[in-house]
Amino acid sequence: MEEKKIVPGDDFLEELEGLREKVLGKEAFRPHVFTNATKEQLADGRRKIHAGGDDNHRFEGERYLNVPVKSVRRKQLRKLIDEGGQTTVGGTVPSHPTLARWESSELGLTDDEMELLQKDDPSPEKLIRLGWWEDLHRNSHWAVAIGSGLPGEGEKRIRRLREYYVDEVDAVKKQYEAVGVKNLDRALAFKREHASGTDVGHADFNAEVVKEFVDTPELQEEMRKVFVLRLQNKNF
Repeated sequence: MEEKKIVPGDDFLEELEGLREKVLGKEAFRPHVFTNATKEQLADGRRKIHAGGDDNHRFEGERYLNVPVKSVRRKQLRKLIDEGGQTTVGGTVPSHPTLARWESSELGLTDDEMELLQKDDPSPEKLIRLGWWEDLHRNSHWAVAIGSGLPGEGEKRIRRLREYYVDEVDAVKKQYEAVGVKNLDRALAFKREHASGTDVGHADFNAEVVKEFVDTPELQEEMRKVFVLRLQNKNF
């Protein structure tokens, strides 16, 4: 049998992006669906997002615990703070789950309603997806686990997709204005953070880890499989 060879880092990242195009075409990982929806219809969409989970990024903690390289561990700690709330260390940006709740609140959901939704059992499909996601971070090689952020966060490395999310913020703003959302800054905080905030730096971090530490044919094959599976589960 022909011996498998390691693909150089830059070439491997390019190969992964080729897989993105095969699975998603030119579509973004989480494209916003624009309709002539009412405020209540938009609120129903937010209810589906909250149902069966609180969206706390526990997997970022799993990544941190498994990293043996001090320089990478330090960067992962910073990412854990970004996701879990820069306010925990004296910053001004709350956690990403908090920003998501702000958006839902401005569309009419109450804190009590969101809490009850999050305590609901997840749908069978969501349970399987989340189970796979947690298992990935506990049992995969640490560099593959960090690299699993490339399908989502990593698309910010692609100029046309980065620009898509920036443009999306303006488009969603108009949609929310049309249905009478009052505090647009709170309603758009989550999308702004992901369009031009910390996600851009996180994308580069994920790529750096894959380039340097996914460094055997076996790890690269594992990374390919994780990359494709993540793209196929892009709606969670």
